Amino acid sequence: MSNWTIDTLKRNIYNAESLDTAQTDSLLDYMNRHFPPKVFQEHLLKGKCAVENAKNAKHLLEGALQSFPQVLNHSALESGLTSLNGFAVVFTAGGEGERLRLSLLNKGVSADDLRDFTKATYPLKNFYKDFGALQINLAMIGWICSIAKIDIPVIVTTGPQGSLTHSVIPKVLKEHNNFGLKNLRVIAQDERLHFTSEDKIAIQIVDGRPIPVTNPDETGGPLMKLKQKPNADTPSALEWLASLGCAKILIVQGTAIYEPRMLSLMAAAAKEHDCVGVGIPRTSFEPKDPFGTFVTVEKEGGSKTCIIEQDIRNDATRLVKDETSGAFLPFNTGFYALDCELLLKESLPDYATPPKEVLPGLPRSPKIGYAATDILPLAKQPLILTVESDMYAVIKTAEDLDTLSETAIRFGLKEIVMRDFL
Repeated sequence: MSNWTIDTLKRNIYNAESLDTAQTDSLLDYMNRHFPPKVFQEHLLKGKCAVENAKNAKHLLEGALQSFPQVLNHSALESGLTSLNGFAVVFTAGGEGERLRLSLLNKGVSADDLRDFTKATYPLKNFYKDFGALQINLAMIGWICSIAKIDIPVIVTTGPQGSLTHSVIPKVLKEHNNFGLKNLRVIAQDERLHFTSEDKIAIQIVDGRPIPVTNPDETGGPLMKLKQKPNADTPSALEWLASLGCAKILIVQGTAIYEPRMLSLMAAAAKEHDCVGVGIPRTSFEPKDPFGTFVTVEKEGGSKTCIIEQDIRNDATRLVKDETSGAFLPFNTGFYALDCELLLKESLPDYATPPKEVLPGLPRSPKIGYAATDILPLAKQPLILTVESDMYAVIKTAEDLDTLSETAIRFGLKEIVMRDFL
């Protein structure tokens, strides 16, 4: 079956009886253009695999020996900005930033002022030209290229085609002439149909028209997108980077502010390792600590370094300590450095979040995609680089904006931005 019919579509739609004839016809046209049955079946199969993977993950630590992973503290590294030579930087900037938007509205910011809102580009107070975190980061990379006399290719990943981030971010880049970066590419994430627990397509009404609920490909979506060719005549992002002589990449958030040396430290740590996860050392490990945890798991004759979440770890996880420093297992920051070759050879497994409320009145069900955390177990030479928590700052809500601005100024980024854009 190459196209949906009214009957086949209705059988696969949650609450299909609530749609009138005109709405059903409109949805039929939309689904055949954007999500024909072949894509639906692919997403459904991936969803089933993801749920099965989530079930298996619950048993990861059964009968396993947990130990401290190979860790390198940033203070043991000597690195200048030239360590970034041969690296590309991927800024993930596709998040909708709904928490930030709501907190801004609660603080009295008008809806009109948030019309072209994205978390990555939202202006920081007391900063030049209303730059947001993404603009500051791109200006910083341009500065590093100029100072170190190297070329750092940059990829910015946005939300899916049609998302606000995919619309706004290219305009920002064009307005500032790509921040002087010689090689910059924007890549939209893929999206997946959202299914109820009964494998029905969830529907929302937008401006009176029904459309399917979709989710971006989760945190690992940008990584998998680097492997895909946009079309037969255009190289994938990884092929493009190879043509530029770039063999390694840094994956960082476009909604965070970084001390410039943090990126060079990540690059230096990754010189001899195919995947580096950046972590913060724990001085204590409370039972309800919410952060993902780096740990090496030995089971059935095999060993791998993983990032395990709160619902998987056990009491033994919280007791693992570093014999030298006495520190507990480090927690994950979500920043990675890795070989392009690792991504070329390996694919992330399908991933399911715990059941979530996606729309009011819709039964809770998992979001399906890929998890960036699943890249670490694929590595043959993994390393955890530990850094200080004050070497970066992340936006979550409006309360973080002042801190982010102060952090950027403390790192000297205001002067860097003004030097090139005054």
